[in-house]
This record gives sequence, structure tokens and C-alpha cells, in this order.
Amino acid sequence: MHNQPTSTNKAPITRRDELSFTSRDDEGWMINWPRNNPGVAADWEKGIGFFDVEVAELAGANETKAYEAIACALLGMGGHYTCLEIGFAEAVARAAVLGLRAIRNGAAQFEPVHEDESAEEAA
Repeated sequence: MHNQPTSTNKAPITRRDELSFTSRDDEGWMINWPRNNPGVAADWEKGIGFFDVEVAELAGANETKAYEAIACALLGMGGHYTCLEIGFAEAVARAAVLGLRAIRNGAAQFEPVHEDESAEEAA
């Protein structure tokens, strides 16, 4: 098992906007994965940390938002596969296998609960 990075955020992550790998463009549209990633080897652990630390923390506050963050990040990768994407994908794959094991052992499958986005943005 590898060492898991620790969160460097002071406040708990409760929204997708608070993830270090998301941002907003000039028009306010969410960018769900870093653009123009240079692909350095050190990014492997960084990608793992995005999932194991930040998404895990978000899941503790809102599982549906964590689900959306994972799905949107994977879609936002747009076919790129540098160490950053590989690290994130490996962490997601480990969690998915663990989830499948839990389902085989009787755990209920996760179903997202979609809330009114406009109410969340106002909060």
C-alpha cells in the first residue's frame, strides 16, 4: 500500500468548486480537470491524492457531489493519459473494485441524489 497524501486545505471540502483540480473559466463554466497538464512523473501521486484525499473528503460531506466530481474529471481528461490521469484512474479503479466487493457482500449500490443546482450555488 502506498502512502496517502494529506489534504492541504484548511476548510473541509464540501463542494466541487473547492477541489484543487477544478476551476472556473472566464465565463464561470466549471473546468473539471486540469488543462495543459505537462505530464511529469511526480504527478502520479498527485493524481492519487486528488482522489484518495480530496474526493474522499468531498464524499464525506456529499456523496452525490463526489460521484459527479469523479465522473466529470474522467470525462474532462479528454483522452489524456499523463501520470496525473493515470494516478487518478488507478485510485478510482481501486475504489471501484472495493465497491464491487461490498456490493457482492450485500451492501446497497450507490444512487446519486440530484439536488437543485441553483439552490446550492446560492448557498
